[in-house]
Amino acid sequence: MDRNRFSSPRKQRGIVTILIVLMVGLAVSVTVAATIHSLRGTQSQQLTTHSVTAAQAAAWRGVEALRLYLLQVEKTVWPGWVGNDAKPVAGLGALGVPSAVVTSVQAAGTSSYQVTARVTGEAGVGSALTTATVEVVYDVVPGSGTPGTTEVCHSLPNAPMVFNGNLNYSGGSLEVVNPVDYENVVVAGDLTIGGGSSARISGCVKGNVSLSGGGITNNGHLHSEGNITLNHMGNPSGTTLWGRNVSIGNGVSGGNYSAIKAGAYSAVVYSDGRAIGTAEVGGKLIAATVTGGIPWTKGNVVPFNTGRLVITLNDQSRFLLDLSAVTIDDRSGAVTGAAASARLRDDKDKGPDDASLPDALIFTSVSVAGGNVGLHALSVGQLWGQKVSVLGWGGSYSTLWAGGDIDMVSATIGELVGGGDMTVRGARVTGSGRLAGSLNRRLANVLSAQVGTSPGLPGLPWCDARVKAVDAENYKGVANYVFESVNGLPQLTIQHVKRADGSSIDGVYPLKSPSARQLGVLQELMTCTNGNDRGCLNIRQGNGNWLLDGVRRMPAGVLWFDAAVTVRSTTMDLLNTVVNKGGDVTLDSSSHRDLVAPNVAGASRVCGGAFHPSNLCASRSAFVTWESIDSQGRATTYSGLPIGNVAIIAEEGATLAGWTIHGSVLLGKQLATSGAVVTLHGSLTVGSNQRADTTITAGGISLKVPDGSGLNLLPVCAGGSNGVPSAPANATVLWSRYL
Repeated sequence: MDRNRFSSPRKQRGIVTILIVLMVGLAVSVTVAATIHSLRGTQSQQLTTHSVTAAQAAAWRGVEALRLYLLQVEKTVWPGWVGNDAKPVAGLGALGVPSAVVTSVQAAGTSSYQVTARVTGEAGVGSALTTATVEVVYDVVPGSGTPGTTEVCHSLPNAPMVFNGNLNYSGGSLEVVNPVDYENVVVAGDLTIGGGSSARISGCVKGNVSLSGGGITNNGHLHSEGNITLNHMGNPSGTTLWGRNVSIGNGVSGGNYSAIKAGAYSAVVYSDGRAIGTAEVGGKLIAATVTGGIPWTKGNVVPFNTGRLVITLNDQSRFLLDLSAVTIDDRSGAVTGAAASARLRDDKDKGPDDASLPDALIFTSVSVAGGNVGLHALSVGQLWGQKVSVLGWGGSYSTLWAGGDIDMVSATIGELVGGGDMTVRGARVTGSGRLAGSLNRRLANVLSAQVGTSPGLPGLPWCDARVKAVDAENYKGVANYVFESVNGLPQLTIQHVKRADGSSIDGVYPLKSPSARQLGVLQELMTCTNGNDRGCLNIRQGNGNWLLDGVRRMPAGVLWFDAAVTVRSTTMDLLNTVVNKGGDVTLDSSSHRDLVAPNVAGASRVCGGAFHPSNLCASRSAFVTWESIDSQGRATTYSGLPIGNVAIIAEEGATLAGWTIHGSVLLGKQLATSGAVVTLHGSLTVGSNQRADTTITAGGISLKVPDGSGLNLLPVCAGGSNGVPSAPANATVLWSRYL
């Protein structure tokens, strides 16, 4: 995971994978979910051979569970374990093993270890309680190779709201409050706002923008790789519009815009005199290279040293060139340093895996891409395009730049630069400047037929709408409560959870027929159905989905579900991250409290209760910490693992109605809203796993960008690795005896 590393607790760097136990003499912690499954079949025959009582059978289950665990310990851990200090084993209670201790770890040659342990099993209750203790010695040969790293949620999305698809908004609410200093909304498809609705948003769009009957936020911007069309809507104040073409209809007049820009040069990209690809680039043409008459459209381009553009090579590979990070020769237009550009590898990239971008480039324009700007009477700071038409009476333009022709009725202009002809249709046009072409009537202080006059073109914005796939399996290992169906029966696996006294309750809890001990733990943890279902034993529905109804008690931490989950009628705040493997997450509009992600809830509420998630909490009053390293090597330490910033992670979609959610929401597919407005304190990403169109006609989203102490880190998934095992581990029982 590039440019990032973690520490937990504070002085340790490197995130510990779920397969490594706490090192250097701390407690060994065993995950038993996979073990119970593994104990079936041939292992069951071995247990029958070794045991004559239920307590002995439990002890041998513990022996096998510990053997399976030792197979998973990485080679680098073993040297730190060598010695005779006792290492208690936790997490075997669900197997009927109340006590297990590793008493010795000794090196046996250069590549193996002998591990001695005592495992006690028990069976029965009260006066019928029996125990059996087995002492066992294992021979362990650790596996070798490169250890893997877990996938961790820790990087910034491209905006507080990201929609990987079309966004159609015509009712309810769509707003971003307390916006940040980059895009507020990113749309990978078309953005349509209509029906008289006003969206308090600002951002960028990959497709076309169509606004009618509503409005957008003041002092913001809409950047589009496609066309921007406004009709019959209220004007914002201080907004910037930038697209391929911009059209503002007659019903939109009198507005105050910071800038309206459109157009780029469609260029062939050369390297060492060879045409290698194409790009749409902003900049100015070099007079000595221009061919054809006015307005200029063909010639070598000196790109502006701001913004980003996409270069498509002849082999159909695509690269993103950051113009602020390269060197540009103002006389020749030569660009050097391009080899450091990033490969996009998006759906349009069809090139070979080994494709590369040369370091030195020349852009030669062959035509103009877009550049048409049409509007009526507005007040604009900078009006810039290839062909500019101002058809209304009045309006003012601090600067009016046109790479080609200008058609105008009436206006007050500050600075005028035109690369073509200008036609004036009204009597009142004032301003000063230069034109490369002709002027149909005399204007004071405007010179026509000025050789070499051209303002160039602004280029096209590039909208970063990339999303990262959501895979719920990546979070199963860090979840605290895993709800899933096993062999058709509902099961809860508890992991990384401790009581206030530090004792673990980790284990597998069948929800249909828990033991008395298991039932006692479940009843302490959870209450559903308005108090009628202590332990939430009946939350799995007949169709395999999960229903948290009438929740009165739910422990803090990460909840993981293997199917669709619905939450309704809660009487308490849920201090949880909800991770969903299949089906939708539904937050029902019936009476409820809030969903609060653990980090947002605070350490005292999450870590200070009767039970706490030990992987999220460093102590009863503090979260664990982790560290992010930026590209310049600067480290920032955050409190609380990144997954604790997230309220919902779903491979499928979500239906939300009226909830207040504190934490980010990551959806693999679609979003549906209904009923009252959903208030979200965090980020929203829709369509991470597949393109998903979003339509908001009622309810809607009011997103409030959080701030302070890491909560402004709006998380999405960053990549891990599976590791490279070169030799498998082996663990066998050398000898054993009953004590």
